[in-house]
Amino acid sequence: MFLILLLLFTVIPALEIFLFIEVGGQIGAFNTFMIVIITGIVGAALAKSQGLQIIQKIQTELNAGKLPADQFFHGLLVFGGGLLLLTPGFITDILGICMVFPGTRHVILIFAKDLMMKGVQSGKVHVFTNSTNQNNPFSQQNTSFDESPLNQNKPENIDNVVEVDFTRKNEDD
Repeated sequence: MFLILLLLFTVIPALEIFLFIEVGGQIGAFNTFMIVIITGIVGAALAKSQGLQIIQKIQTELNAGKLPADQFFHGLLVFGGGLLLLTPGFITDILGICMVFPGTRHVILIFAKDLMMKGVQSGKVHVFTNSTNQNNPFSQQNTSFDESPLNQNKPENIDNVVEVDFTRKNEDD
């Protein structure tokens, strides 16, 4: 964890400063400044449009009775990419564009899912769920709510847990 924090707070900003100096020396300070401003504006607009599309997809999937898990991950990537695009720098802009742009975002999502699955399988990542969905790869149990206590998979240190009972209705009702 220390290495990650060291990378995020010292190495990346130092590289960004180095790139500002090098690019500014080649194309001029004003042009470098304008590139930073334009990427921030374009990035914010792209993040907004992609975010609105994701919200529409989430609503569509919820209305169809599906769990929009992939869309939530897409939303997190767009949010993170938008933050990176608003941060001045060339490296953060490239990473932000990759997270906001739909084509590269799908590739990042594939790698993120694979990383998450490996973490779950190795025991480094714990997912607590009472899902009855048989296709849920993160589900630790596949039993109905009636067959298992609600707090069987609940961690002991969570104070703000809301337990809910529900009744499934047929579409004919």
